[in-house]
Amino acid sequence: MHKLFININVILDVALAREPHLISSQKILSHIEKKKAFGYLSAISCTTIYYLIQKEDSRKSALNYTRDLLKLLSVVEVNKKTLERGLELEAKDFEDSVQMACAQSCHANYIITRNSIDYNNSPIPAISPAEYLAAITT
Repeated sequence: MHKLFININVILDVALAREPHLISSQKILSHIEKKKAFGYLSAISCTTIYYLIQKEDSRKSALNYTRDLLKLLSVVEVNKKTLERGLELEAKDFEDSVQMACAQSCHANYIITRNSIDYNNSPIPAISPAEYLAAITT
């Protein structure tokens, strides 16, 4: 069973019903919910997701979505070691490097993201929700 590290953009596609990415991102989370894969997210992503949902919708919606998310996905700790590893990895954005380090620490098979170009130097393959879904159905 695959271990999938889920990037913020995939979660926000579902939480905020962002088209045209909603369906494939929903299918990824459903795949995890059906116990066909293990899902992970970084601790730093939780606060960002909450903030962005609350900003676009409401505090209540952000609380409810974050609670549901924490039931669905395992949270990868971000500590000094993770941050130091993030500094070692080569990415345009430090946050992306920390996400890569988190994916490594949970031994993810894939980083599921819509911005795979930001993960060109990732030690973990980064693919879109649609690419992952196509790969598991062939």
